Order: sequence, then C-alpha cells, then structure tokens
Amino acid sequence: MRIGLPLIKHYKDRQILSANIVVETAGVDCPKSFWFATTADEVPFLPDMADAFVVGLIASAMYLGEDIWVEGMVSTRLANGLDTYQNVLSTWWPGIFKTVGIHYEGLVERHEDLRPGGVGCTFSGGLDSYHAVLQLLPAQVKYPGFSITHALMINGFDQISDLDRRGIAQHMYSIYQSTLKEWDVNLLMVDTNLRSFRRAILERREQVHSYSSALATCAHALGGLFGRFGISGHATYAYNQLEPDGSHPALDHHLSSDQLQIFHTGTIHSRSRKTEILAEFPNVRENLRVCFGDLSFDRQTRMPVNCCECEKCVRTMVALIIIGKLDQFPTFSKRRAPLTSYRNPDVLRSIDDHHLKDMMELARRHAQDEWVEILDAARVRRRVMEDEAQKSNVTEPS
Repeated sequence: MRIGLPLIKHYKDRQILSANIVVETAGVDCPKSFWFATTADEVPFLPDMADAFVVGLIASAMYLGEDIWVEGMVSTRLANGLDTYQNVLSTWWPGIFKTVGIHYEGLVERHEDLRPGGVGCTFSGGLDSYHAVLQLLPAQVKYPGFSITHALMINGFDQISDLDRRGIAQHMYSIYQSTLKEWDVNLLMVDTNLRSFRRAILERREQVHSYSSALATCAHALGGLFGRFGISGHATYAYNQLEPDGSHPALDHHLSSDQLQIFHTGTIHSRSRKTEILAEFPNVRENLRVCFGDLSFDRQTRMPVNCCECEKCVRTMVALIIIGKLDQFPTFSKRRAPLTSYRNPDVLRSIDDHHLKDMMELARRHAQDEWVEILDAARVRRRVMEDEAQKSNVTEPS
C-alpha cells in the first residue's frame, strides 16, 4: 500500500486535504484518493504531515497483509505507537490482522512546536458521545488544558454519510450544534471518504475491531486545531474482564503523535449509569439517537428518531423504562411496540451478557425486582441459545 504526498486544496468555501492511495492486492476496488474536507475558516490542515493517512489505513493494510510506504512527514511518536498498535491488534485477533512493515519517507519530532489548544472528542449524538462531552466540561476537569473546546461530527464514517449533497449531515449538524452550544462547546463537521476504503477492504467485523483508528484519523487530519482528543468506549473498568474491542484503554493512546494526545474516555461509568446521567438533561432527551438502523426523522419535528427494534435501541429503552424516563425521550416515541413486549426475555436475550448484567444492576438500584427477574431470565435464555448454536457448529466425525 502506498500513501502519496498529502496535498491541500481549496474549492469554493471548502478546504480539502488528500493523498493518492495505491492498494497492491488484486481485486480491491477502493478510491484512488483518500481525503478530508471542511470549511476553510474552521481549522487549518497541516501541510506535508501524513499522520492522518497512515492512521486511517493501518487496519486495512494489516488485514490485507500489505506493507505501507508513506510519503510526507510522520510523527516519531506516532510511528513508535503504530508498532505497538499493530502488536495489540494482531495479538487480540491473530487470524484477522497481521503486522506489516511501515516505511516512512521521513520522521519528525515536533516537541518545539506549541501544542494546539483545542480539546475534542468524536460526536454522533448517542449516549457515549454525550457522556464524553459532559465528562470533559470545565466543571468536571481537574487540570488546565483538558477542558473540551470542540466536538467533532464525522460525515462519511458511520451512519451519517451524505457526501454528495451534505443535506442530511448538515441537518444533523444544525440539531447538535444548537444542543452543544448550551454547554459552550463548538461542533465541527469534517467530511471524509474513509468509509469507502474500509468497506472496500474490511468486513463488518474487522471494521468494528479497528474503529478507534478510523476516529483518530480525523483528529490527526485536524491537527492544526487539536492538541488532545478523546475517543469514547462503551465498557468500564468495573467489568470483570475489559474485553478486546475496537476502542480500548490499552489501545487508543498508541495512536498519539508528538503534538496530538489521543486518550480513551467513558470508562468511569457503565452504560446504564450514563443513561441515568443523561436523562437529567432536557437538551439530550430531545435528540438522543442510539439506533443501529437507518437514519430517519420525525416528519413534523424533523428530529432524529430511533427504530425502537434493534438491540441497541431495546437495551436503551429498557434502561429508560426502569428509571421511569422513557416517555421523556421523544426520539423513542414514534415506533415503539407496546411496553409489555420489552418485558419478554426472548426479546431481551439478543442483548450481550455484560449489558444484561449492567441493566440488572440498574434495576437493583431502582428497586425494580421484577426487572431483575426478567433480565436474569433473558441471560439464562441467551446461554441456552449460545449452547445450541455451539452444538450446531460441531461437526460429527465421519
């Protein structure tokens, strides 16, 4: 895999950072150029720095088993961190990710440069995003230089992907911009075609296993603004086993450069506790979206709505039912089934076991004994389901 020299162009009111990409594996149909774009007056891209491109493509190169040749300068600290990042991924998922060589045209230490003062985190309008912003507000931060200044919305990474017209993404941006402004946090939006590369090379599972690098790449692209940047995970140190995941406290910080500190956030609270905290904020209740489904909007309010059917929606709704706040969230009001249906263990058994245990703790905190029993029954049925699936995968000897 070859990463060409990064170039900065201006088109109308937009600033574009791009590099030509050559993938050597036959049959891979991906774009010829990897790019990021934002409005020209938001933030300067850094000329000649290739940090963003190698971070964004490292997982894809590992999956293909291709060495990387990089034109342009790369941070010495990042180069060292990428070696460890590869070791972690290849240890966790040895059959998927292979360590590859990275050949740099030049390495640079920027210790003498002034670290940019911006502090940010990724933002998609979900529980983890909102919780990350709250935890980085000045009232929650102990030391100077760690208070959030910007949240970053990525158009072209996950479900918010409207690169041709930017209409949907711009609408989401306007909704969340208004909400975050109440906390004196600026919302930025960066467009990128990173998703096209990842979909062309990685299966869905491999995309999940490497998503922190996909988020960190956008922070590196905006390296003229950010000196520190948080990536929010969903697990906490309270779990008996903090299992390997695409974003992880043992993984994310290896994507830092000399001037940009990448850190993992969100581990202080479980998902149910995050739900309790965020339920107290009216601005969050108006537009919270956790859904795995296609992005859609209420026809009258034009606010985002959740499908109320996917696993993520169901566990969020059950948590809100337990704390008595579901009716205060209009984004869950339009499509949901009768509330009694969510008390069915067969409906709940699709939820991961650690989330079921977390929800049981929530039910205990709120003295909801019936819900403790329902969720425990769902755990039992989930184990039965897993045992049956395992037995069906065992091949009988001939």
